[in-house]
Amino acid sequence: MSVNCAAEACTEAAIALLDERHFCRAHFLARAYRHLESIASQIQDQRFHSEHGESAASFLEQCMRQTADLACGEELPGNLERAQVLDVLLWASELHGRLRRGPRVRAKIPILVRCEDPMKPWEEKTETRLVSRHGFHLECRHEVQMGGTVTCIRLDNSRRVDAKVVWARVKASGETEAGLQFLTDEDFWNLETRVAPPGPSEDLTR
Repeated sequence: MSVNCAAEACTEAAIALLDERHFCRAHFLARAYRHLESIASQIQDQRFHSEHGESAASFLEQCMRQTADLACGEELPGNLERAQVLDVLLWASELHGRLRRGPRVRAKIPILVRCEDPMKPWEEKTETRLVSRHGFHLECRHEVQMGGTVTCIRLDNSRRVDAKVVWARVKASGETEAGLQFLTDEDFWNLETRVAPPGPSEDLTR
């Protein structure tokens, strides 16, 4: 049974959930942008982290899930909305990383990603695109299930760690782009000694 958009005077069918309310695509994107702008403007304030960090993180996780579903779902009607959906997904992911785990940096580190799901196991050699103290961003040829767990093995030193898929989307090329969060607090990438902070051309903040 279809549900109408919760925005006032809107008669469009709802296709996404945000803040426990259902919205059509246009109002979902508008509301998501307003929330993301608010979080981005306050994220440097340490009081925001202590007073609103958990609720902001919960919102960002829901925003990533819903936006990833839009990106992977039915064909978007135009280039503008397609670009907005991807922009919201990447912005929410970036803010989530800054809020929960600190900044991310660009780094291409060779890894083996292994899914040990007994129903559909797979493994693939790839490399990271972005890394942080507690996660990474990659692209691979296999399907990655949001909320699932995979094992990441570094090919340069054989270290391994389990990671949860925070968001995932299938690109037009057929490859999967995903953001993963470690299930441990160890410094898997040795960021303090091996990965330099991003320079001006690699600024990942918005």
